[in-house]
Amino acid sequence: MRIAICDDELRYRRMIHEKLLQDSICHDYEAEISEYASGAELLAAMERGYSADVFFLDIQMEGGDEGIRLGRALRRRGEDGLIVYITGFIDYVQIGYEVKAFRYLLKSQIAEGLPKVLGDIRQELSGSSYLFQAGGESLRVDKRDILYLESRIRILRLVTAEREYSFYDSLDHAQQELGESFLRCHRSFLVNIDRIRRYSSSEIVLEGDVPIPVSRSYGKAVRQRLMLEMK
Repeated sequence: MRIAICDDELRYRRMIHEKLLQDSICHDYEAEISEYASGAELLAAMERGYSADVFFLDIQMEGGDEGIRLGRALRRRGEDGLIVYITGFIDYVQIGYEVKAFRYLLKSQIAEGLPKVLGDIRQELSGSSYLFQAGGESLRVDKRDILYLESRIRILRLVTAEREYSFYDSLDHAQQELGESFLRCHRSFLVNIDRIRRYSSSEIVLEGDVPIPVSRSYGKAVRQRLMLEMK
């Protein structure tokens, strides 16, 4: 998960950074955290290609409401990451409506309030996206775009209609993360049920006429599940 913290006060950046690291360890996810002391610094990084899944933005920076202007700038750039506004004043809590702020966090309540916000963030991101590490990067793919995953000796191959990714993980763990919309049809294959076009006792055919084998050990469970889906 890529996370940007933008606050002109170092102590709050460090406090949030520390809590994020603790949460990533407790809940077993990779957190790539970047700190910025101003909106200008963050926007300059984005000009160089930076992007984030979550933005923690201080509303009041440089003596004004720079955080609000920064949120507008992010949305104008097409950034769809979650925005969490940090503020020292409760009066600002409704001001981020136009940029679809995900949550607000009072600076006086960071210690007790941030864990709940992070729980909401994890739930939001995991609902529609699959997060994984590949090539030293934290990547996120919309679950609906995935055709299938294939396991090749501790390396997973994730295939969408547009591209492929390879990374270290187990198929069992991926199946747990992806949920009920994915079907195990072989010890080495996990398929997106919504992308199945036809099937037989030995094979599933996905969109684009992509054939996936069905092993005998999984055949009965596959037939039962797909018959239920077709009802």
